[in-house]
Amino acid sequence: MKNHLTTLTVLFTLALAMVCSDIALAQEMSKDAWQAEMTRLTARKTELATQMTKLDGDIAAMKTQNEKATADVRSCEDALYAMLGVTRAEVEAFDKELGTMESRVAELQRMSDAELLTHRDEIMAMDKRLAEMAASKIALIPRYGNRISGLQAKVAGLMKSLQREKTYTVGTWSRDRDCLWNIARKPDIYNNAWLWPKIWQSNRDKINDPDIIQPNWILKIPEGNELSREEQSAANRYYRSKAEAMEPASIP
Repeated sequence: MKNHLTTLTVLFTLALAMVCSDIALAQEMSKDAWQAEMTRLTARKTELATQMTKLDGDIAAMKTQNEKATADVRSCEDALYAMLGVTRAEVEAFDKELGTMESRVAELQRMSDAELLTHRDEIMAMDKRLAEMAASKIALIPRYGNRISGLQAKVAGLMKSLQREKTYTVGTWSRDRDCLWNIARKPDIYNNAWLWPKIWQSNRDKINDPDIIQPNWILKIPEGNELSREEQSAANRYYRSKAEAMEPASIP
């Protein structure tokens, strides 16, 4: 029994010694690896610092080149403006006005034909102004001449939409409550019931009595936001006839 204990003690001591040796070796290897990594990172830091210094120099050189190029461009522009007989302030104002018009045309292009009708005067004025700008000396500068041409094409498209004949298909009274009065007051028609005579007078081939329209009739919707003299005259005759029909018969 004593021998067995001795043997166990020796074995335990040897095992403990081996574990301690492994721990020391592991610690020594970790230290070496750490030192190697630190050496590598230090070298990389130095390398990056060198690259950064070079990049800073390149950026400074490019900035200097850009400033020179900008000055050269400005000098050329001044010479061109002098040749055309315009000032830089005039060109900048011209550029700003074009930019505003480009933004507005983009907004108008997103509108429906019905919405465009309410902006007819603005579109016509824009077309006239673009013609004036196209005749300007500043339009001889390609970047402005091209922008004006592009805008004129877009405004021409808007004007074509204004000229497109608009129609409305009559629904039923029970479902849609369609009559000339109600059709005229629809937001996408005139948004004004009193303009119903415009529809009547533009569709005399179908409408004999403005109080009677039939489902599925396709009515032309003329442009405008007020009655013409003829349309107003027709409306007056209609109102007079209605008033006379309501007068009581005279007693003999």
